[in-house]
Amino acid sequence: MEKFFKNALKVSIASLVTSIILYVAIIGLFLLSVVTASVFGILIKVTVPILALATILEFIYSFFIINRRNTSKK
Repeated sequence: MEKFFKNALKVSIASLVTSIILYVAIIGLFLLSVVTASVFGILIKVTVPILALATILEFIYSFFIINRRNTSKK
């Protein structure tokens, strides 16, 4: 796990994949109307904080990726 977090590119890709999967799940369940309103509400309450954290992680780790590229050019 420690090696995973040290590699900023892997963290960014994992965060992006997580975001895409959660967005597809939300939109898919909403369009298909498979679940009731209460289940959909619970799904939103769980996924929105995860999506917010994933977005913040992507933003923070993008700086590490940019810094790593800049330092390797010198």
